[in-house]
Amino acid sequence: MSAGQSILSKGRRVLLAAQLIIACFGLAALSPAAADTEPRPSSASIRTPDFDESVRWYRDTLGFRLLDSENLVQGRKAVLERSGFLLEVSEADHILPQEPEATASVQVTPVPVVSLLVPDVDREVRRLEKAGVDILQPPQDDLDGTYRTAQIRDNGRHRIELREPLDDPSRFHPMGR
Repeated sequence: MSAGQSILSKGRRVLLAAQLIIACFGLAALSPAAADTEPRPSSASIRTPDFDESVRWYRDTLGFRLLDSENLVQGRKAVLERSGFLLEVSEADHILPQEPEATASVQVTPVPVVSLLVPDVDREVRRLEKAGVDILQPPQDDLDGTYRTAQIRDNGRHRIELREPLDDPSRFHPMGR
């Protein structure tokens, strides 16, 4: 195993340990019933050629906080957190390929790469719109009436889904903002 692989392996172990601590503390400390609810996504990873700009965008625009950042042989990596959700941002070693049907200078991912629970989708979209964020799908209720959703674009090519639970407030993550 090379030194770079060893550092990466250690980084993944630290990330998993942090996820476990956050998940256990967040669920057990707030509500014993919350531990019995359905599993929720707790992390995602994105790659970007604009590492510094992306870390700043997720921190300043979406309210993530930077937990860790390191320089690896393969590039830089940062771990950010918002309401118990961890996001790993990795520096891409090259510009991401452009899709043939791209319009303008940026092709957005066809499906969301991150889905965030928010208490009020409409209010969050209004706030982000004022901040100049691209709104890809305005707020609307899902067909089954479980969530109200909207989709935005981050500072690069990643589609982000914002979700507000509608049918059962206990399904909302207790540490959500």
